[in-house]
Amino acid sequence: MAGRRGDAPGAVLLLLLLASHGCGGATAPCPTPTTELDRLRTETERLEREMDEASRAEEAVNEEREEALRRMAEAEAALDSIADARAR
Repeated sequence: MAGRRGDAPGAVLLLLLLASHGCGGATAPCPTPTTELDRLRTETERLEREMDEASRAEEAVNEEREEALRRMAEAEAALDSIADARAR
């Protein structure tokens, strides 16, 4: 029995070493569960769709802004033309 008690600290140390590493004593981390991967994939796809929608909305707003600026420039040119005609 004395031999068995002497082995106990070594066995505990071995168990601690194995527990401090990844899965099954491997040095790599445990793999991510499939359910977590599925959840993350779904979340990523949702975020990508939202980003695409936001990009399209931004493009539409930029086009509207450019059109408004073009119309303003045309209106200013017309006003300048009228002011020039009156000044003559």
